[in-house]
Amino acid sequence: MTRAVIDTNLVVSGILNPSGSPGAVLRAAGVRFELVWTPAIVVECYRVLSYPRLKKFLGARAEAARQVVADLAALAVLVPPGQLPLVRVVEADPDDDVLFGTALAGAATFVVTGDAAVLAVGSFAGVMVVSAAEFLASLGEQ
Repeated sequence: MTRAVIDTNLVVSGILNPSGSPGAVLRAAGVRFELVWTPAIVVECYRVLSYPRLKKFLGARAEAARQVVADLAALAVLVPPGQLPLVRVVEADPDDDVLFGTALAGAATFVVTGDAAVLAVGSFAGVMVVSAAEFLASLGEQ
């Protein structure tokens, strides 16, 4: 089964718009592909969901949004932080390098993101960087 790392921005996009491609990727996790994460990505998802403007926008759905992250984390293959290789990939935002370290340590073949700086990488060490729509299309070909 395909393994993929999903970026925080894609998780948030999928929560905000469940009917779009990011939402479809979230629904496919654990069914059509194996999600690979590290605890740092889980923490980042929770941190972003706690932004005041996002919490205000979500309103009564804020707890459901946190539950989506919890559900994803529960089904994910979690790579322990000590197993992440140190890589320098995203010059514009080195914090995004964790996506590639997680992919390499967890044998993922995709990083799925909506972040332009990460998408600009294209590929790294056999890991393809794709949008939600591109990832869904690749799953359809299998």
